[in-house]
Amino acid sequence: MSVGLSAHALTIGYPTRELARDISFTLEPGSAMAILGPNGSGKTTLFRTLLGLLPARGGEVKLGAQAIAAMTPTDIARTIAYVPQATTGFFNFHVIEVVEMARAAHLAWYAQPGARDREIAMQALADLNIRHFATREFAELSGGERQLVLIARALASEARILLLDEPTASLDFGNQFLILDAISRLKNSGTAVIFTTHNPEHALRVCTGTADRTLTIARDGSIAYGPTAALLTGDALAALYGLPIALVAGPNGPLVQVAAAAPR
Repeated sequence: MSVGLSAHALTIGYPTRELARDISFTLEPGSAMAILGPNGSGKTTLFRTLLGLLPARGGEVKLGAQAIAAMTPTDIARTIAYVPQATTGFFNFHVIEVVEMARAAHLAWYAQPGARDREIAMQALADLNIRHFATREFAELSGGERQLVLIARALASEARILLLDEPTASLDFGNQFLILDAISRLKNSGTAVIFTTHNPEHALRVCTGTADRTLTIARDGSIAYGPTAALLTGDALAALYGLPIALVAGPNGPLVQVAAAAPR
């Protein structure tokens, strides 16, 4: 049964430095949440805390009714999958081998993936319309293709909550929307998705459902959370990034514009 991920009065940071406090949200199955904020505001630290890799400095994170702090890493990995930014790693592994790595949380110590694991991995590729990538070498793929494979790997873990760290970073325009459309399909299939982004337009494109939300972390650690269109106004984005920002209507949703600097 799918469960939701929630934070309750969460404080994130390190023993010598607190980054943000009073983070509260609930992410239900089939919904998405975008996280925005300047570099260094705590987005990655929040991800690490949600995954149980860093202890909360206050408050708690829950999967359903169970506190993350009371769960084993294996139990967390079976429920939450983390998707890093696209990488050129994995050397000369074939795509199917990369995706099968996600099955480790379901295998006994030293066990090798079996036929059932291969079937699940192939289905994950099929769900993202990249089954034909299976025999290709990961290192030969484009940035957007690699990112789709990493998302497929997360799906193969059978986790129903996905955390994606800047999934469109360093991708060209076409590949960015390839990834955003994949995130929307996953959300619509019942997966819960959290993703960080530096582009407000991506949040406005993906987080459009009634249960979808956006969370922003400012440089001073202050938090804002709510429905995406209501939260990401021109004034709010201007305050978040320290730039004169306006939203204008575009053919596929709001577009973010930065006002030109006044001539001296």
